[in-house]
Amino acid sequence: MLGGESVGLVPLQTTDELALYKWLNDPRVRKASGRQIWKPAYSLEQVQDLIRERLAQPSRFDLVIVDLHAERPVGLIELAHIQPMSDSAQMTLLWGEKVDDDMATEALILAAGYAFNSQGLHRLWTRVPVKEEGVLALFRKVGFKKEGVLREDHFGDGRWQDSMLLSLLSAEARPC
Repeated sequence: MLGGESVGLVPLQTTDELALYKWLNDPRVRKASGRQIWKPAYSLEQVQDLIRERLAQPSRFDLVIVDLHAERPVGLIELAHIQPMSDSAQMTLLWGEKVDDDMATEALILAAGYAFNSQGLHRLWTRVPVKEEGVLALFRKVGFKKEGVLREDHFGDGRWQDSMLLSLLSAEARPC
């Protein structure tokens, strides 16, 4: 476990199916992610398949965020599209429970430290719906910088919406 003061990060396991099932079907989580590829709803069997697929992909690493005080999972950080040739990966935050900014910030710092120090990555990037000001603020607090806007990147609330593209370089990362 990668441990901080209030959160820890552990690799996603097949036993995390119930938490992921809850989060993937939560409208609040779905909206904050801006994921156009998500199904309208996930069955428990589909979540189990999704976890098995993720665990089999060498170009991704999923970390469950655990509240160390309550000893329960509260979210997920995805490191996906890991590109060894460019030493980069996409980082996505899925905060499944009530958002605590300090805990989310600590989780992002821990995950960035893992990506840069343990995996040898140079660059992390993320895309966040522009309407999700709280999520954007979290990534900026950790040091992510705006690279641009992905116009009409995802469909939500009955219309196409923009996402902001942000990145963090290893030299800019806050120590954990």
